[in-house]
Parts: sequence; structure tokens; C-alpha cells
Amino acid sequence: MFEPRVVAAIDFGTHGTGFAWCVVEDGNSDPRKRQINYCNRWEAQPVACAKNLSALLLDHQGDVLAWGFEARRRCLTTRAEAASGQMRYHAGFKMNLATGSRRTQGEAALEADSDGLEAGGGSAGVALDSEDRQPRANGLPGDSVTPGLIAAYVQQVYARALEQITASGYDEDDIRWCLTVPAIWSDYQKMVMRDVAKNAGMPTEDGRLMLALEPEAAAHHARVCGVSVASPDGNNPTDLMTAGARFMVVDCGGGTVDITAYENDPSGRMVEIGRVSGGRLGSDYLNRTFEDQFLVSRFGGAEVLQDLRERFPEALLDLTDAWERAKLHIRMDQHDPIYLNIPAAIDRHLGGPMRRRLARQQNGTNDAIVITADEARALFDNVVPDVLDLIDDQLTEMYKTRTEDSQREVVLLVGGFSTSPYLQQAVKDRLGARAAVLIPPDPNVAVLFGAVHFCYEPHTRARRSRFTYGVNTCMPFESGTDPEASKYTSSAEVELCNTRFSVFVSAGDTVDSDQEITHVYFPVEGTQTGVSFDLYATADPDPRYVTDKGCDEVGSIDVDLKRVMRFALNDRGIKLHMRFGETEVMARAVVMQTGEEVETSLRFHSNY
Repeated sequence: MFEPRVVAAIDFGTHGTGFAWCVVEDGNSDPRKRQINYCNRWEAQPVACAKNLSALLLDHQGDVLAWGFEARRRCLTTRAEAASGQMRYHAGFKMNLATGSRRTQGEAALEADSDGLEAGGGSAGVALDSEDRQPRANGLPGDSVTPGLIAAYVQQVYARALEQITASGYDEDDIRWCLTVPAIWSDYQKMVMRDVAKNAGMPTEDGRLMLALEPEAAAHHARVCGVSVASPDGNNPTDLMTAGARFMVVDCGGGTVDITAYENDPSGRMVEIGRVSGGRLGSDYLNRTFEDQFLVSRFGGAEVLQDLRERFPEALLDLTDAWERAKLHIRMDQHDPIYLNIPAAIDRHLGGPMRRRLARQQNGTNDAIVITADEARALFDNVVPDVLDLIDDQLTEMYKTRTEDSQREVVLLVGGFSTSPYLQQAVKDRLGARAAVLIPPDPNVAVLFGAVHFCYEPHTRARRSRFTYGVNTCMPFESGTDPEASKYTSSAEVELCNTRFSVFVSAGDTVDSDQEITHVYFPVEGTQTGVSFDLYATADPDPRYVTDKGCDEVGSIDVDLKRVMRFALNDRGIKLHMRFGETEVMARAVVMQTGEEVETSLRFHSNY
């Protein structure tokens, strides 16, 4: 088992990415005493921050010219070269690891092509695009290049992180790495992310790379930083490491809202008690509405706004950045209007008709964008009510596991959007006395710092299975019960049903993180040198056939049987071990006769 001297985490977000690390010290069992190091200053970044911009600037061949804030700066200052098609700017591409068919409640499950195609081919110029609110390539290819874009970006962050850690005297082989992923991502997306890490040059062998669910990582941070939970009578406060503590983590980022819920077992480790939920409800959609509706209305139409994007991309970006800062100070009881100064380049461009239009809409003001308190609330209403509904539903799920001795539920708000006083108050008003609402220190870095603690020592003991998982197998045919269409007669004249669902774990089951579930299988024919199990998932807790309604083939497990061919057919049994309590589903196979492990691969399909 790999024993790291350093653990490091990369929190790859929709709009911002950070890395942090700490030294593994023998006997350092108190996580509160761990020193976490992180980069708080990036090139071309306007302010000190733990995160860099998730953006790439590529040349026409797909090679990286710049990344992060530096990519945005170069894109905006070399517009002539961009317009000629010599470079392409990509931002916000994480969420293009796009939509698949299976959804948890409220989520838009994500899908991608994992071929790792070259990023940035083509000759599109760079312009400000209304969808991403960032300079980006017109005609940007979709999901087929997203893994390549992510790999190119992660490679840059990984190199920077490695440079900082090795400069402190540690070797590359001393480090265990952790990458964060949204909890609502499917098993396929997690698999793609691991492939991306490999393509980015990160070590992927056992014990060297972990994936951490973002809200779960944030929970680790909240536990470590000592968030205090007051009792209903105001006495004897506890913290989130106390046995029996029950808490929901609501990770509100730029692209998504991600929700999970936990209860601490008697030893203080986390057991998942809710169901993963979430969706594309991050603060990014406030920005999109601000541009596509509010600014369009103020400037007199979508064509006018597009003209400003093309003529003055830097100035329009300054205006949207001003809104980005202002929105985090808007309150539910806001009465005063918000004033956003119009950048000089746009202000000089405004003609008489546009100034008169602004004056009519803004009570005489034509040198600033004025947002009334009612208009600000209307912008928040595009996102916040859906977030509140998700929290309500998760709380209902938590109540199902309550006992007479259960502690009061806590809702923990983390992520950059959770610093919004509007969102905080809206959550408190909706929940009332049903749950306490807490915000840990520095909620915008809760996932990043928590991922370091998760990489050091996971506090999660068990998770709930989102689906019923199992494989398609042959079982003895039962006349009158099994459909005739599923009857298969082997070369040994044995009648089998070839559509049976062999269940490993049922939807909603709580599975320990180190628990392996084992089934024994035998090859049907003596000529088989390998077997491929079709992996299925369904919401049905007890399916009989893989053809039942709602059962979907989500992947395959390939097992090499060459090492058992020397045995008689009845002695060629294998034990298929599967794990469902970790961040990723795992599989391995062992020969029953010898106890040796055989080559096994698990791959998920892209439509899952």
C-alpha cells in the first residue's frame, strides 16, 4: 500500500480551480493541527485568491498558449490575432462534460465523449459569448473535445502544484493526489475524470490518485475547522465531529448546486443518510440572466449587446465582473439600488438615443447601470427557489432516518455562492426551526481544503447507493416463470435463463466504504477464455430480469479466464468482488481454486 509523505488536492471548478497540500506527519491524528499550503496568488489575477480561472488559450494547432487569468488577459489584449483565427479561448468547459440519461432528483446528469480528442482544432476567432459570459471561441466544439480541454488544463495546474511541492524538498513519488468531482456526476463522468488525470500526466496507480465528491470534501473541512452547532436551548454546543451529528452539505458553486447528507456514527465517522441531489443552479446562472435579460433590456436589444461584446470585450467584462462582486452583497431586505459604473469605453460609445433610454428606465441616471432592489430580487428568483426546493427534499429524506434520540439537523452552506447574504437568508427563512443553518469560515475554499483532509484521512465510513447495481447472468431456467425468449440451452444441454439480474447492491442501501460484495460465477461453456459481464443499474430495489422496465445497461466488466483453463469446467469458478461505498465503483475477480487475482476491467458507458 502506497504511503505518501505529502497529500495534494486539485479542486477543478466550473470557473475557478485551486490546489492545496500538506505534509503527512506520523502521529498527527488531530486534523485541526495540519498546516495546509496553497497558492493564493496567480499570474494576471486581479486579487489574491486561492483559485485561478478555469480557462485555456490555445493556438490553431491546439497547443496551450496560456491558462487561467493569464489566458483571459492575453485573449483580451491580442484581439487582432484572435480575430484571424490564430488562437481559441475556452472557459467554463467543465460543465460541458454534458447531459446523460440518468438523473438523480433535480440533477442534470452529465455525459462526455472520453476519447480525449485534440482540443481546440479549427479556426474560429475569439469573441465574447453570451452563454459563458467570457471570451471564447465562436463555434466552440462541444462535448467531443471536452476531455481534451480538461486534460490540457489539469496538466497546467498539476505542473504548477508539482513545482511548488518539489521546491519544498519533496519528491514527485512522495505525493498522493486528490481531484474533486461533483456528487451529481455519474459513474461514467468519474471514469472520464480519471482518464483525464492520466492523460494530464498524473499518477493513477492504486493509492496515488483519489477522487473526492465536492460536498463531501466540504464536510471534511467544516468538521476540521470547528464549526459549532448550538443546541435548541442554547447550551452545550457541539461540533460536526460529534457522534450522532446530522448535517446536510449544500455546495453552491458557479456551475452547480450539489447536496449530500450525513450522520456521524458512534466513532464520529460520516455515514451518508440522504440521496445525492443537485443541478445546474449555481451563481453562474444569475450572471447569465443579468446579461441576457437585464443588460439586453438596458442597452436596447440583443443586437446592441452583441455589438458591445465585439467592440469592447474588456469593458463589458469589467461590467459583468462588477455585477459578480455586487451580487454577493445583495440582501433579501435590500432597499437601496445597486449602481454599476459604465466602463469608459462603453460610455463614450453610447449615443443620444441609448442615453435617453437608460434615463427613462433608471429615473434619470444614464452614466451607470442601476439595479433596483426589486430587480435584484427578480434576478435571484431565477435560481434560489429551485435551490430551496432541493434543500427541502433532502431534509425530508433525512427525516426518514430519524429516531427519538436523533440530534437536530444542520444545513451547511459552502461554495462561493454560499457567501451571498440573500441566499443565506432565503435558506434560513425557508427552514425556520426545522434545522440550523451554518456557514463555515472561507466557504469558497471549503471544497479545496476539505479535499486535502479527505486525501490525508477520509472521515467517510459509508455511503448510500444511488441505484440498484448488478450484472446480467445465466441462472437455471424456471418453466412457467421465466420467459421462453430468455431460454438458453448450453452445449452440455443445461437450460438457462440468460436475462437474470444478479443484484450486488440495492438502491438506498448503506454500504461501508471498505465493504466488498462478492458473488461467485462459473463460465457456461468450456471454450470461454474470458467473460464480459454487462453491468446494469435501476431504481427498482429488487429486479428479476435485466429486461425489466427501468433497467439500463451502464457498463461492462471484463474478466480474463485464461488462467483457469487448465481446470475442469466445474472448477473454473471466479469470485467477482465489487465495492460501492467509495467515490468510484470498483471491481476485481479472483480464481476460486487458487485464490489468485485475474485481470479485470470495469468501464462505464457514455449514455449513463
